[in-house]
Formats: sequence, C-alpha cells, structure tokens
Amino acid sequence: MKNLILLLTSFIFAVHFGIAQDTPTSSLLWEVTGKKVKSPSYIFGTMHLIPNDDFLFPETLKEKVQGSDILVMEIGGLSEQMKAMQLMMLDTGTMFDYFNKEQLDSLFTYTETELGFDEAKMRMAFGKMKPFVLLQLFTKDAFGENPQSYEMTLEKIAKSNEIEVLGLETIEEQMGFIDGLSVEDQVNMIMETLRSDKDDNSETRKLIDVYLSQDINAIHEYTVSSGMSSPEFEESFLNQRNKNWVAPIKKIIKKNKAFIAVGAAHLGGPEGVIELLKAEGYTLTPVKL
Repeated sequence: MKNLILLLTSFIFAVHFGIAQDTPTSSLLWEVTGKKVKSPSYIFGTMHLIPNDDFLFPETLKEKVQGSDILVMEIGGLSEQMKAMQLMMLDTGTMFDYFNKEQLDSLFTYTETELGFDEAKMRMAFGKMKPFVLLQLFTKDAFGENPQSYEMTLEKIAKSNEIEVLGLETIEEQMGFIDGLSVEDQVNMIMETLRSDKDDNSETRKLIDVYLSQDINAIHEYTVSSGMSSPEFEESFLNQRNKNWVAPIKKIIKKNKAFIAVGAAHLGGPEGVIELLKAEGYTLTPVKL
C-alpha cells in the first residue's frame, strides 16, 4: 500500500521513540508560542490508521489534549464523518462502469481473495458509490484486523473532558477535494493500490516507519513522491489545504489553548503548516514524545 494512505483515510507511535534525542530537531508534536497567542498551543501530525501493535499513545500526549481548551482536527469529529456517506454516492450509473473488463477482473479477483467479497457482493455493496471509496476499503484491510485511529482516540479524550471539538474544514469541503480528482485518476489509483499489494506488502511497513521517524520533511517527501501522487494532487490535497487552514488556526490560537491534529504529511515541506505558521510570526518548537 502506497504512502498516499497518510492523506486519504479518515485520515503512531512505537518503542522506536525511546532512542529519540532529548532535544529533537523534528517531531510529530510542535508547540506554538509567540506574541499572537494567549498561551502555548500544540500541533500534532497523525497517521489516520495504524496497526494495533504499532499504536502507542504516550501519557504526555494525552495530558496535552486534556490540558487544552479546544481540540481541532481536519474535520469536526464523528458527526461530520457521518455525513460523508451521502457525499460518496454517485448521481447516476455505477462505480464499475468506469473500469474496463481487465481492470474489473483484477479488482474482483483481489476483493474475493483478500477481502472475501465476490463480484456479486461488491456490486451490491459498492455499486452506487464513487470509485474513491474502494481506497478506504483497501486501506483499512492493509492495517490489520483492529487498526487504531488517532482521530477517534483524540475525540474520545475530548468528549470525556468536555473539550470542544472543531474542524478546519467541513466534510463537504474535504470531499470536494476528492471530487476534484477525475474518475480516471481514481480508477488508476485503485489499480495502483492493487498492484502494490500484490507485488510488495512491505510498502505499508515503509509508510509506518517513515511516520515513526518523526521527520516531518521526510514524511512530506515520501508522500509527494508516491507513485500515485502528482503535482496537481500535491497542490490540491496538501498545499492548498495547508494555506486554507492558516487563517482559522490563527483565530483559534489567539484566544484558546488548542490541540490541533492533522495528517502528518501536512506538517513538513516548504508549504507545510509548520513553515506557514513560522512565516506568520509564530515560534514553532518540536516537542519530544
């Protein structure tokens, strides 16, 4: 499974962190300070799904969430995610109209062998949905039987501590970026995912390892160098969204002690959230996990 999963599933720590330096030069967690903030806020880079065995949520991270006035994620919690189903439906036709016969043969062989869904079940369950939905189905399978979700964990902590949850964008806006992909691009991404799973299952492990490195620039580079990525995809799914988020982040941290969680690929790179906030005059400091 390619590194695109960092972005597309909705949306990890491990013992490897034990060897981290006392003063990290990069991290998945960054403190935001400066004259423009009421008190320190934090930005955390998530991996939206992770195998259960790789999931580690340090007490220090939990304390940062509990000590916040507000939790901010890409979209505002599970209530927003529930709206996604409607937005994933096709207006006319079926998903499988967009695949040629050879692609359909490969697709149905894969789903029956790997997921236990034969052609009849696939057509019944997914026929009226947009092709993109299959990437989410394949992604979940790639991370084992009981994958963990940072977003769900963070929201659970917020709910138990009566902390408000906000989103940087609506589910309609997020799905709009997906709708910006042509059906042909969606089909090609699906077929590339199938080939990756057949040819080399180590891609998922590579993805997890680069995340565990906590090197946000390496995470960004790994994402944009994906075989399924493109300059258009990078601009739409990463750069433009990063720029869109700066204004609401500035407004939130001006008056609130916030814990902000977004996909880790959004943090690094010259147009990542960290550099964009630095350009606005904030001080961003990596925090050891």
